[in-house]
Amino acid sequence: MSQENVDLVRSAYEAFGSGDMDTVTRLLADTEWHEAEGMPYRGTFTGANAILSNVLGPINQDVEGFSVQPDEILDAGDKVVSLGRYGGQGANGPVDLKYAHVWTVRDGALVRFDHYTDTKLFSQAVGK
Repeated sequence: MSQENVDLVRSAYEAFGSGDMDTVTRLLADTEWHEAEGMPYRGTFTGANAILSNVLGPINQDVEGFSVQPDEILDAGDKVVSLGRYGGQGANGPVDLKYAHVWTVRDGALVRFDHYTDTKLFSQAVGK
């Protein structure tokens, strides 16, 4: 089952990267999203509409060409860890930061997302 979990998480990054928001919305339908403390979009949001409205939409407004590039997607059973970099251009400079994402997968669904990054550098780049 764990390779299926890795593939599911990978498909979320691929959908977001290609702008396939219908797939992103479907994949995040029941996700509890924990945005990193210190981020301009910090908080906990449940479901695709809340995540898109409070996190992904504002990030795309604040960072021109925002991208999420996983370097590694690691199997940890019901957890999948993605390590990679954010990219794009914020109001005050480039967004070029490492991140760690921890996804929890249950019964073939993305049920939880925990976000870790250098929130100070991100906030400085976007001017918030």
